[in-house]
Amino acid sequence: MSSFCELCGNPIQGLKTVIIDGSLFNVCLSCSKRGKAYQPPTAKKQVLKQTHDTPSFKKPSMFRSNKIDIFDESVLKPEFAKIIHQARMKKGYTQEYVANKINEKVILFKKIESGGIKPDELLCKKIERFLGIQLYQRLVEEDDEDET
Repeated sequence: MSSFCELCGNPIQGLKTVIIDGSLFNVCLSCSKRGKAYQPPTAKKQVLKQTHDTPSFKKPSMFRSNKIDIFDESVLKPEFAKIIHQARMKKGYTQEYVANKINEKVILFKKIESGGIKPDELLCKKIERFLGIQLYQRLVEEDDEDET
């Protein structure tokens, strides 16, 4: 059974496997120059396994944590768009002026102010600082409210 080069289509006798743009191709000898030679993963695993077993490769115990603790103590207020709009109008600024001052595109600021897009934390901080408003509110736990 003869096989064909996946790049040029010519019949090939000596099959070469190469990586071109992250994809594997079975190619002829002349087309193999267009990619990087493919090495099966079993050879790489053995080399990596040997390097991990050496004592000099051990990481300090402070970097071995498997858990990442994420605590959101504050959340974006649901009425953020209304707050931004009211603060901008109170100061007499246009949407274009505010967008230019916080180094953002006008269309993005318009979508945020209309409530079409929720801004990320970095953008919220820019808007908060420029307009002098608070867009985040602290979370209140139910246990604290019941202790009256």
